[in-house]
Amino acid sequence: MPFGQIVIGPPGSGKTTYCNGMQQFLNGIGRKVSIVNLDPANDFLPYQSAINITDLIVLQDAMEELRLGPNGGM
Repeated sequence: MPFGQIVIGPPGSGKTTYCNGMQQFLNGIGRKVSIVNLDPANDFLPYQSAINITDLIVLQDAMEELRLGPNGGM
């Protein structure tokens, strides 16, 4: 039976580190893993994601186009 996790938290709380560790663990025990990155501010991912929001929009571009700060751009 497939299942999923939603990992949320403030910047710097370890979401990327957790997802990287979970992907390594699950791959190590033979489970299929697909990670969806919905954080347009995260420009470095130490793992391969199945879907990455930064392929569609980059936070810096949204901030410049809409004249918003980082929080508003998110």
